[in-house]
Amino acid sequence: MLSKRKGKERNLLTLVPLLPDHVRLGENCLLVERKNWAEKFSIRFLKQPSIRTIKLDKFGAFVVERIAEQKNVEEIIASLQEHFGEEAEPALPRLKKFLEILEVNEWLKWK
Repeated sequence: MLSKRKGKERNLLTLVPLLPDHVRLGENCLLVERKNWAEKFSIRFLKQPSIRTIKLDKFGAFVVERIAEQKNVEEIIASLQEHFGEEAEPALPRLKKFLEILEVNEWLKWK
């Protein structure tokens, strides 16, 4: 969604980010199951763990908790600013970049 696509433009603030089935919220981290063939190969033959742990800072953990609550981007920004105040500024560009990173790694989908 955030990547450059041809076609109808959608308003980021009204979109609802969701965690896919293979991503779960841990304590200040994301737990990502390894699903594709290369990852399954590395689990079996290279003895890699079957779940990746992605550590999050306090802002990232807060945002992912709001994503799990199925809040839209505008509500997430408002709660970020309310909870962290000036420390969260600039909230929108920061949140947009975080969501782009999650989307590129396929740890996020859009509703």
